[in-house]
Amino acid sequence: MSPKIKRTNELVSVAPRSKYSRKVFFEYSPEETSFQLGYLGPDKSTIEGTLRLRYTDDKPIFAKKITLSFVGKEFVRFAGILEKGQDILREDDESEVYDEQASTTKITTHKAKREFFASKIIIWRSQSKGHYEGVKHLDLPFKFKLPDNIPPSTIMDEGSGRIYYTLKAVISRRSIDPNSRNTKKIIKYLVPVVRYTITPEPKSIHWIKKEGGPTKQYVLDHDVSVARSIFGPGEFVVLPIKLTFNEPQVYLKKIFVGLKEYHELRTDKYETLTKRYVVKEIVEADTIPISQGPDNECFVEVKLNMPNERKLLYDIDTTYITVSHKLKIKICLGKAPDLNLSNFVRIEKLVSEEEVFPPTPPTISQEVVVAHEPIVVKPKRDSYRRLSPFFPLFNKIQNGKKRISLQFQPIQIHVTDSENPNVIYNSRSLFIPQLQFKSYQQSNINSINSLTQAY
Repeated sequence: MSPKIKRTNELVSVAPRSKYSRKVFFEYSPEETSFQLGYLGPDKSTIEGTLRLRYTDDKPIFAKKITLSFVGKEFVRFAGILEKGQDILREDDESEVYDEQASTTKITTHKAKREFFASKIIIWRSQSKGHYEGVKHLDLPFKFKLPDNIPPSTIMDEGSGRIYYTLKAVISRRSIDPNSRNTKKIIKYLVPVVRYTITPEPKSIHWIKKEGGPTKQYVLDHDVSVARSIFGPGEFVVLPIKLTFNEPQVYLKKIFVGLKEYHELRTDKYETLTKRYVVKEIVEADTIPISQGPDNECFVEVKLNMPNERKLLYDIDTTYITVSHKLKIKICLGKAPDLNLSNFVRIEKLVSEEEVFPPTPPTISQEVVVAHEPIVVKPKRDSYRRLSPFFPLFNKIQNGKKRISLQFQPIQIHVTDSENPNVIYNSRSLFIPQLQFKSYQQSNINSINSLTQAY
């Protein structure tokens, strides 16, 4: 399944088009909204999609082969001040730029870049090996398996540190210009990769300091805790804080709770560190009730709303980049030193175990159940007879004690008409010419009436 990814930072929900070409482009798999399928980290994950070529009939592209690659890289770049005696980090192509006699005490830029993952496949070849083939329309599905230990896509400090993944297609083609040596068409697309963590079981962090024995060693006892040490973007974090004042002259000013994010960039020789609060909460003392009497206690629950994934970074630790987070608590006191508490926590993309491993639906029995309607047998009545389509509709006429029987043949019923003895009445001889219809009709009525009155 694919957690409709719906699962990556800044994902677009439509099929992507490369800025390099409108005739060659990548497209998501059917009914998907991302190239990444699956949950990287707790389960297997892949990069899947389709490379499409769309050339006209009159202008095809003549190609030998098409190579597809998926590459992950990290890059850092930052400025720093070199102290005397330090060496300047030089790029391979910049060896002639620097003067060995120049002062080394100056601001310079440090860079580092490495490729930590690469997968490459030949997705198409011409039918004639070594020869070009005209291509008009081509749909080439692809699939890359992702290692379990690769980091997620990241961009920090306005691009000073980046972890990115590139999907690249290289078409070995015939040069359009005979004088040109350009025999490759390259299509690139940046693919966001997201890493997941199954929501862990609660494992609390506890800061506690209480008075022991009759001698008061601390002016303030504290009991502070948080339910977990791993959080996700957009979560509410609740910190119960209980304070007990052992000195009457000491009083509470405010309570500060914040999440601090640390960015560490480094090269082989240099490193730099930046930090910032991504969220913080301040509770003033006048909003916290303090019990009166010998206990002199106060209790409050501070709620910290984690920002969304656009305003913070996930924890990362690679060769050149480290992102970490620390939960910091400061109890500001009057007439006593402030109390500072802190602990490292992790910010990760959380997902439930049911999403990663959905339960298997119950199997449905394949037995065919046939429902029969109840069959009702009605008793046959002695007087019931199936109506015949022939005239007359009866074979016996009963009037009182007299019974009249009519003689039937299989097809014809003989009825004698005194006025027309030659006329035979049955279902096949009821046709009467139009001119004689009225006379025959009247005579038949008279015959039936007289027959009925006689009995």
